[in-house]
Amino acid sequence: MEELMNLHFTNLWWAVAVPLILMVLDIITGYYNAWKNEDVSSSKMRDGLGKKCAELCYIVVGFLFKFAFDVDIVMYFMVIYVCYMEIVSLFENCAKLGLPVPDKIKNKLNNKEEE
Repeated sequence: MEELMNLHFTNLWWAVAVPLILMVLDIITGYYNAWKNEDVSSSKMRDGLGKKCAELCYIVVGFLFKFAFDVDIVMYFMVIYVCYMEIVSLFENCAKLGLPVPDKIKNKLNNKEEE
């Protein structure tokens, strides 16, 4: 339990790698969902990639706080916030694709098409 209380990335590269991996998975599942529904749109992809760039900027701001002001908490907050957004988006995409998602999570998602 003490390990959970001291949650931190063992290496700063993980603070970049984990959000990037989640972003790539979100892009893949989102594109596959659009392709499956015959709704592929370059403007939607541009909007989505713009949001991904903004998320990367959050992480950069967190790193700036870490290295400029020696404040780790801002970086950790930004990384965890981006990871949370990506995980929720992955669950939304998986639910739209018909993959099994626990009901407790599915009921909290913002999937307007399923209502």
